[in-house]
Amino acid sequence: MFLNHTYHTYLLSDNIGISFTDNGPPPNSDNYTTLVIFHGTAFNGYSLEKLHGFSHQLNLRTVIWNRREYPCSTPYSDSELEDLTKGRKIFMDRIGRQVCEFLLQFIEKEKIPKASDDLRRGGIAVMGWFIGACSAMALFSDADLVPRRTHAILEQYVKDLVLTDPPYLCFGFKMPDIRYYDTWTDPDLKTPQEKVQKFSVWVSSFFDHPNPDSGDVRDMDLTAKQGGNATVAKWTSKEFERYFSEGAAVRSDFPMYTEPMQTTLRELTEQVFYDESLIKSHFPHLKVTVVYGTRTTWRSLWGSKELQRSYDERLSKGMKARPLRSYKISGANHFLHWEDPKLLLEKVAEGIRGPNGTHFRGT
Repeated sequence: MFLNHTYHTYLLSDNIGISFTDNGPPPNSDNYTTLVIFHGTAFNGYSLEKLHGFSHQLNLRTVIWNRREYPCSTPYSDSELEDLTKGRKIFMDRIGRQVCEFLLQFIEKEKIPKASDDLRRGGIAVMGWFIGACSAMALFSDADLVPRRTHAILEQYVKDLVLTDPPYLCFGFKMPDIRYYDTWTDPDLKTPQEKVQKFSVWVSSFFDHPNPDSGDVRDMDLTAKQGGNATVAKWTSKEFERYFSEGAAVRSDFPMYTEPMQTTLRELTEQVFYDESLIKSHFPHLKVTVVYGTRTTWRSLWGSKELQRSYDERLSKGMKARPLRSYKISGANHFLHWEDPKLLLEKVAEGIRGPNGTHFRGT
């Protein structure tokens, strides 16, 4: 199952290398959709490799990045990391430009199918898991990130944004003033390395939320230091070593969770989902699919529910928004791509093949 993909590196401007895996086109298909996927915090692109084994049967091609700082991709410079810790928009803009460059290069080299006229087949879906959702959204946050000629090409392909189990931190949502467990602030964990190790167990556990459907964060399990049956506990030591990039998370992901970057991500979310000028001119046919599990961490459960709540509130006031569809997967934890990769891809496929131009909620 894990040998059905190849390893590549694309060189972008400023000598930036992006490493990725690709399982190639589904056999005998001329209308497959390419999923370009961004991994989450600490768990690199290799941790998503099970997806490669199930995508072809759904007429999907899976291309999985290792984001910068992660294995075989170019690390961030000190000045770039300063932009991150200072919450500067330019940090996310660079990601958006690099995604743009990557997609253009992939289109030119791989000759992938364009999006069909009804936008249900072919083309590209940009997909982010956990904090990778920020990278996925970056391309759609500012029209200036994509040169006009490039946009004319990409618009023929890029048709979907997919967010899988995104945490509230990706959207810069403000938590209510209530008590909750956080591995990053746990006083018993003395070093960043200890925090990341604990995070790996906590984030991959199955949680029993009192009322996962209410959308109220107070109805979620906020205090458990870990749930049961953690996915990482099922891995061999070699798998954990391959899939887990502790140093990259400490350097390049931790600052995303705090101010001032949280304010920057809040503004980015507003641009991607609700900016009327962008919606009309910058990938105007883009639709959004959100997939989340009911036994994931409270961070991701509340992130997905709060995104839908705030989205519905905007629509009720007659405000403009990108089309959005949310899928709830009962019993799924944060690692559905490992626990049941076929089910995850089935929901993604259903979302990206749904109708465009309407606002509705999936099940």
